[in-house]
Amino acid sequence: MNETKLIDIFSKTDKGLKRPNNEDEAAFLNKDGMKVLLVADGMGGHQSGEVASRIAKETIMGILDISEVPTSLFKAKHLLKKAMKKANALIHRLSSRKSEYYGMGTTAVMAIVLKENTIIVNCGDSRGYAFYADERGLVSLTTDQTVVEYLYKLGAISKDEMKTSPKRHVLMNALGIAPTVEYDVKIIPNDYTALLVCSDGLTNMVEEKDIEKLLSSGLKEGLKAETIVSQLILAALNKGGIDNIGISLLEVKES
Repeated sequence: MNETKLIDIFSKTDKGLKRPNNEDEAAFLNKDGMKVLLVADGMGGHQSGEVASRIAKETIMGILDISEVPTSLFKAKHLLKKAMKKANALIHRLSSRKSEYYGMGTTAVMAIVLKENTIIVNCGDSRGYAFYADERGLVSLTTDQTVVEYLYKLGAISKDEMKTSPKRHVLMNALGIAPTVEYDVKIIPNDYTALLVCSDGLTNMVEEKDIEKLLSSGLKEGLKAETIVSQLILAALNKGGIDNIGISLLEVKES
């Protein structure tokens, strides 16, 4: 990311109105030459979802924090692979060895912002978006790794049927559920006004067009990332807040 531009970053989670525990984690890293956004949405019985998402956050962000800033996309992808592999191994080992953690896992969505490009990483059904202050508006950067998304791609169900399918929350991929981890990677140029990564506690409650409106108005008014994140969480709560909500937001401002 061009250091002549001002960067404002904020992360926050909310338990929501229906869940007894908060299994979402959100975090950011703000280093010279590299910015990172992360959201993890844990899953599993009892409190094991909380454990999985916490391990993912602490492991991935810890490795990225202590490592040298990568000077190329190749080195960045190698560092990312190391962090994801380590987090997956820790979660899977704990899940395999302790009965109370059996079957736990977590989604993980990240944006790693380098000097000229941003790497978007996705494992599960949390989402990443770029917001552009032009006709592009809010652009989705990730594809949900769910059963309904797979069925939709096969042409077995329609877009409307995806919203009501009993399998709409069933994941086909998550961090920690298998000995090895797979994740999607997307590279975009740093020409956006904002980056948003979030759990489905936001996107299941607030339609993308309304997320776009909140980002657009907030950025035009010069609101800080913390304020816009709070507005997004409030919007999800006002729609019912049936799940935990995790959000990390990065704003790019001209200096």
